[in-house]
Amino acid sequence: MKVLAPLVFAALASLSASSLFAQSQGQNPDGVQPGINGFWEVVTSGGRFVARLDQIASVSEQEYLIDGAVRVFECTVDTDGGQTARFYYLEPVTEGSSITTGSATVDRLKSLANQVTNKAGMGDVDTIVTKHYPDTTHAKTSEYRVKNRATISQIYDHVRRVWAEERGKGGENMLVIRNG
Repeated sequence: MKVLAPLVFAALASLSASSLFAQSQGQNPDGVQPGINGFWEVVTSGGRFVARLDQIASVSEQEYLIDGAVRVFECTVDTDGGQTARFYYLEPVTEGSSITTGSATVDRLKSLANQVTNKAGMGDVDTIVTKHYPDTTHAKTSEYRVKNRATISQIYDHVRRVWAEERGKGGENMLVIRNG
């Protein structure tokens, strides 16, 4: 029994340590959280963007069409340092249309594209940034594609609040939206 007690204690200590390590290495849940003082940060499924609050020059939210076929919902954060963060959601113009069968076609294409990108280890096609060289090369632009249209407004509202209203004095300057 004396031999078992130290072994049990060592096993419990090891489990506690590995549990704490796993928790510290684990991801924070989605939502607004405290972040690094003086900085604004957003975490998406495609990456992270961090900017000094005093270096943010402007934030914008816009919607536009590309070639009459794709609607883009976008939030842009420009910095004095020349780095721009671009968060966007793409929606085919025909996706919600009841006149055509474009919605079914788009859904089928998305499904096939997701199968291919998942097999290739690239993840969800709805969050992969796509570029057509040389038309869409954006020097000093970090791009993040999100899954939901509402996420664009969520990002804009958060950065505007932290930067323009609170001026970094609020306690929750990090936004985590891995599933958005």
